Amino acid sequence: MMIIQSNPDPAHLEQIAHNRQTQINYLILVLTRRCNLQCASCYHGSPDSQQDMSIATLEKAFDLAIAGSGPLHIQLTGGEPTLVPELIEAAAQRALIASRPCTMGIQTNGTCLDAQTVALLKRYRIQVGVSLDGPPAIQEEVRGKSAETLRGLQLLESCALPFRLTTVISNRNVAELDRLALLLAGFRQAMGLGLDLLVVKGNAREAATMLPAPSTALIQGVSSLARTLTIINQRKEIPLQLRELELVKGLLNAKTKQVNRTRNFCYAQQGTSLAVHPDGRLFPCGQSLGDPRLFAGSVDQAAPMPLFPQRTLTELAADCSSCPLENKCPGDCPSRLHYNRDHNPLLACDLYRTLAYSLNTRRLDSCFEYIHPQRQADRRGASFPGSHPCHP
Repeated sequence: MMIIQSNPDPAHLEQIAHNRQTQINYLILVLTRRCNLQCASCYHGSPDSQQDMSIATLEKAFDLAIAGSGPLHIQLTGGEPTLVPELIEAAAQRALIASRPCTMGIQTNGTCLDAQTVALLKRYRIQVGVSLDGPPAIQEEVRGKSAETLRGLQLLESCALPFRLTTVISNRNVAELDRLALLLAGFRQAMGLGLDLLVVKGNAREAATMLPAPSTALIQGVSSLARTLTIINQRKEIPLQLRELELVKGLLNAKTKQVNRTRNFCYAQQGTSLAVHPDGRLFPCGQSLGDPRLFAGSVDQAAPMPLFPQRTLTELAADCSSCPLENKCPGDCPSRLHYNRDHNPLLACDLYRTLAYSLNTRRLDSCFEYIHPQRQADRRGASFPGSHPCHP
């Protein structure tokens, strides 16, 4: 067992307080740049090194994050973080002695999970997310080692460790989302899944074979997923939650309606998240890792956090009057809007509007009627602008 001592340098803490304009509420620790897969959707691209984070860097990252109050969430990622279980334990131990209440999660491809690592995750109550983009054939095509990922899910199941899936939606898997739900239905420990629209950065930009899903395909795929989950949950003791659907439900059920409401989509949009590269460089979020335009100093010399260009869905859309989420827009990932600026920037509108209509199945057809007439260019693979009815 690795024992972590917390003896931060007072001068380092003073420098942190001077440079940090806002406190950090979401800390992303990229424990390693090593990975055993080459996922087509990986926004990190080809690793610039095979470096693992040092204990010294990890300690300094915690010093940056605990200089505040209130809850702090720590997300462990990579590369593939389960390649460095000793760093998982080091981070978990450091969180236990932090001056702020902490929660911790890990995002893994699941291929390297073994009994010892699962026991480690259970011991420290680390929330588990597994990257799975579809049934085995799709997973093999876009990520690889699908059999090993499924073996990892089965291990989590047998060890009674709850998990959630994260799925990157692209042109390669959008038609298979319902089959992914059916696969997930067989796992008692599966709590749900979240949908991440593809970010065109890293491998997705370099290879150009994985693209954002066309709007019509996205609407059809998400509609089928929502219907399939409804059927599954009628039979499942613990319902599968779709993260985006729960968000839409909450917004629709909000008691007050604030006109021209703007919502911070994530901590990065607030400037309160911090991603730490294994070499100690700092960035606003995991998706911006390595982007020199969004460099925020290092754990030794932190700088004010740069913000993404402020583009919002409601500003990009000309008319939201027919959307059931008008004035309650969930918004979209600022880094996705930034990196996908050469593609349709309003796919999140299609996603959330479709889910809102799915709550009233009689209106679901109207979603297709509203979108479909202007999707001819989109179905031919043409890029935005001109393919969305809300576009000026």
